[in-house]
Amino acid sequence: MMDFTKRSPERLFEGILLLSDLDGTLLNRKKQIVERNLEAIRRFQEKGGLFSIATGRCSCSAQTIASVTGVNCPGVTLNGAVVYDFNQGRPARQSYLPEWYREIAWDVHEHFPSIGVQTYVGSDVQVVQSNDVMVRLHEIERTESCCEDVPFDRLPAQVNKVLFGGAHEELHKVRRFLEGRLEGMYGMFTEETYYELLPARANKGMGLKMVAEVCGIAPSCVAAVGDYYNDVDMLKAAAYPMAAGNAPEDVKILARFIAGDCEDGVVADAIEHLEQRLTERGRL
Repeated sequence: MMDFTKRSPERLFEGILLLSDLDGTLLNRKKQIVERNLEAIRRFQEKGGLFSIATGRCSCSAQTIASVTGVNCPGVTLNGAVVYDFNQGRPARQSYLPEWYREIAWDVHEHFPSIGVQTYVGSDVQVVQSNDVMVRLHEIERTESCCEDVPFDRLPAQVNKVLFGGAHEELHKVRRFLEGRLEGMYGMFTEETYYELLPARANKGMGLKMVAEVCGIAPSCVAAVGDYYNDVDMLKAAAYPMAAGNAPEDVKILARFIAGDCEDGVVADAIEHLEQRLTERGRL
């Protein structure tokens, strides 16, 4: 275990990796970065820390945020299906759904024609069936430039994830419809109007472990902060899990520190807490 009591305050975060979720954590409800978060991230990095993001978004959407925050190590995209090196502009690690995901996507479309369907391969988004939820998603994530309309019969054999978008009640019907059929993959709500299919071992927790491995960071020196159910595996995998104050109670229970609301600077709260803890205890 790294002894931080022997470190100068100027390099307090040397050897520490911090991963943050985006929506509802680093970003406020208007999908903006609170200035207080940016100031804290800069201080964290100046004191030797490695900071990056862990998101369900594709790299095309996350790249702008990564650039603004100045991430200094790879991050997690597509909920763990891709570990992406934002500075190199390429995946460092990635996993794919089984090729027969196309049958699943088509069956969902046939039985639930109002549900939006799109697939992701790295930075590319294939829109198979659009609806109001999908249109809003593209506006929020600013992915219009990397989207392409693709019919079912032209879907690629390998994709990193599938996203179904629609009313929460309808997506619960989709979830039940797919029960017992998802060999080699699994389904997960990432927001109330999004239900995703991901490769069997892909999640933010596995992504966090891969980022730590790529960066040469000890597991005991990894912290993470998130706010929703797709962050659960990441919080369980981190040595020091933290949650936004706006997180559901059953997500907060996994955290060792509860930050304030995302409107006020969750990541800043987390970094200030880590700073105090390392100063007082010498370890996470």
